[in-house]
Amino acid sequence: MKKNSTLFLIIAVLMLNATSCKKNNKPSAEGKELILTEREQQKAEADNAFTFKLFKETLSKPLAGKNLMLSPLSVSMALGMTSNGSNGTTLESIRNTMEFKGFTETELNSYYHKIITELPQLDPKASLKIANSIWCRNTFSPLPAFLKVNADNYNAAVEGLDFSNPAAKDKINNWVNTSTNGKIPTIIESIGPSIVMYLINAVYFKSEWKYKFDKNRTAKSDFSLGDGSKIQTDFMVAKADVNYLSSADAVLYELPYGNEKYSMVIALPAANTGINELAISITTTKWKNWMTGLRKIGAEIKMPKFKFSYESKLNDPLINLGMGIAFGKNGSADFSRISAGGGLQIDEVKHKTFIEVNESGTEAAAVTSVGIELTSAPGVATPILIDRPFVFAIREMKTGLILFTGIINNPLLDK
Repeated sequence: MKKNSTLFLIIAVLMLNATSCKKNNKPSAEGKELILTEREQQKAEADNAFTFKLFKETLSKPLAGKNLMLSPLSVSMALGMTSNGSNGTTLESIRNTMEFKGFTETELNSYYHKIITELPQLDPKASLKIANSIWCRNTFSPLPAFLKVNADNYNAAVEGLDFSNPAAKDKINNWVNTSTNGKIPTIIESIGPSIVMYLINAVYFKSEWKYKFDKNRTAKSDFSLGDGSKIQTDFMVAKADVNYLSSADAVLYELPYGNEKYSMVIALPAANTGINELAISITTTKWKNWMTGLRKIGAEIKMPKFKFSYESKLNDPLINLGMGIAFGKNGSADFSRISAGGGLQIDEVKHKTFIEVNESGTEAAAVTSVGIELTSAPGVATPILIDRPFVFAIREMKTGLILFTGIINNPLLDK
């Protein structure tokens, strides 16, 4: 009973602090600018570097014509919270893998607090929600400092549950469902007896296009698949001012949302370049050069509607990128800043995403759960046609921070 009392006392104090710190900080009708310091801008670029690392590692297993979507920002926040409980070589491996190296822990936590607080306020025409939570087995007492740093910097809600009760899983999934506006209903399938904690991040985005597609012009047309065959799918048509770049291996188009605070970037591989070959070749430097080279053109754009869900267990990609020790590989994981007695390791990093792109705009969501367990220019002459597999990214336009990224191999697939 002493452990239960301690945990619930910690949670009560954190809830009181969170309530007292809330401010009425609503955005104006025009929205606001995300202004980052030089160090914070460097951190945003480091986040994008992790984006392309994770993207490339995930693609090490062939997609076999399926679609892919990740939210590296969601993964970074979930593992950012987790890193606050790690120590020694375990902390070092997380920092190296997540591109946290070169930044102090205070800088990292402050940066993510700013992103969580200010990113949702940029555009009144866009809805962006970022939520974090920590769920603890009620017989397990994390260190108060660990819970406090995550409540203060990540606005993490903290709750103790009886993990042996099936209702615990339902409560966590209900939080996920609510935080993603019903687009990702569940993240936890069952809670094993060794699991003592879940750290979960949820990101939800919805916005209308700045230049809407005309529903009356939506019609069936051919989309070429990677194997050379064709399918018939719904294509949307709009006249828009888009940002454009042509490079040796890709043609890029950037379609703005709302008040041009967010956008979708589409990268079509050149005729002699495969979609996986293009995706794997993207580095931070290449992406920055692409974004710097974009120039505005007026054109008619024709692209497919699509809607799909994606889920992945990120253990192997993260282990391959250097985080094996955090999963208990190559020695004992050290999460002694979660529990002084140690004996903890990451059981699973699970990632789920959803996206729907139609004539009105885009709706996207992502959830990342970290399970902690005990160890025993001028106009284009021809219309823009997006009629074959492509890479996409949704980003904040001023800083370039990527929220979501993926590959569309087949717009008809829903998973």
